[in-house]
Amino acid sequence: MQIVKREDPRKRGYAKYYPIRSVFDDFFTPSLWEDRLAEPMTSLSADIWEEKDNIFVKMAMPGVKKEDIKITVNEDNLSISGHTKSEEEKKDDEKRYYFRSMESSYSQSFNLPTKVDPDKIEAKFEDGVLSVKLPKAEEVKPRQIEIK
Repeated sequence: MQIVKREDPRKRGYAKYYPIRSVFDDFFTPSLWEDRLAEPMTSLSADIWEEKDNIFVKMAMPGVKKEDIKITVNEDNLSISGHTKSEEEKKDDEKRYYFRSMESSYSQSFNLPTKVDPDKIEAKFEDGVLSVKLPKAEEVKPRQIEIK
């Protein structure tokens, strides 16, 4: 096996390449873990599809109540956010006291492919799944042109 030099980001210049050391260096690189673990999850995945005159969004929002969901539509942007908060308190006797509070929020924004009619948007929340139907605006729907 040939020893190949590679650039060491912590030092100026080059460092020697050792196969086993490289495996550990790659695994324990701080940016690998910081990117995934440093920030809390603030967005949820969603299914988005388009059918004829409508755009549909289906998003699972477990643990979120209907009242805690906010949907905002701009010309070409849809934003969905949700918030959950739960508190648990137990008092057994004078010596024991237990309190737990959990709070989280989720948000997701989507760029819409066309303009939608905000007055005709329908949203339904059932069994932790949010379904949104966004009708396209009349000005962007295809029209048949009559030939004279």
